Amino acid sequence: MDAAGLVSFLQELADNNNKTWFDAHRPRYQALRQEFTELVGAVIAGIGAVDATVQELDPAKCIFRINRDVRFSRDKSPYKTQFSAAISPQGRGAPMPSYYFQIDVQGELLIGGGMYAPSPEQLANARRFILAYPERLDQLLADPAFRTAHRGIEGDSLKRPPVGVPADAPHMETLKRKQYLVGRSYVVQALADDALATLLIERFQATTPFILWLREAVGAPSNSGLPGSNGSPSNNGSPSNNGPDPLPVDIF
Repeated sequence: MDAAGLVSFLQELADNNNKTWFDAHRPRYQALRQEFTELVGAVIAGIGAVDATVQELDPAKCIFRINRDVRFSRDKSPYKTQFSAAISPQGRGAPMPSYYFQIDVQGELLIGGGMYAPSPEQLANARRFILAYPERLDQLLADPAFRTAHRGIEGDSLKRPPVGVPADAPHMETLKRKQYLVGRSYVVQALADDALATLLIERFQATTPFILWLREAVGAPSNSGLPGSNGSPSNNGSPSNNGPDPLPVDIF
């Protein structure tokens, strides 16, 4: 992937964010998108070595469109100024934990994952799971590879402990989360072209334990085919997504 060439294109697009300019430079965009698709394919193969649920994914189903949805936005610029992809068993936009990366107009490479907008049910499931199995989160956060790849679990939070959760419960900061995100940024121009895929694969393989933990915590969709979905026990003997009895958890 010619990352420097991609950043240059995005910078020019930011200065000329209109259909006339884009149409004139469409062949350049299409060539960069093809390179990006090949990069996503290589990343999927690398993740698939440790997370078999994504092995058969079509890279095209993981890549976000460059067109912006401007229907409810004051900013009517028609095009995004980043290339991005979300990798999950159902591709981009699935209501389940995903591996995510993007390269933006500033030359910033973000490598991360998680859930940006979990549903109320998923938040409640995750909080019950954390309360019932705090040692699972202890193990995840202590993992050296995870600590190298990420700063910890981040995202918007409640100001107070969720209703029904003891004030002295372990992992309170994670219990208060309304999002479950991990990520770290890099300067993409500082990477050789062949080093980009290597870094992405290394960081995503280090992220896999978090993604697997989060899938189980929020409860995978019943049609996902994932271990632990639809109430069946996971392969590693961990609890199913039915988890302990529900708590009166305020998820807002």
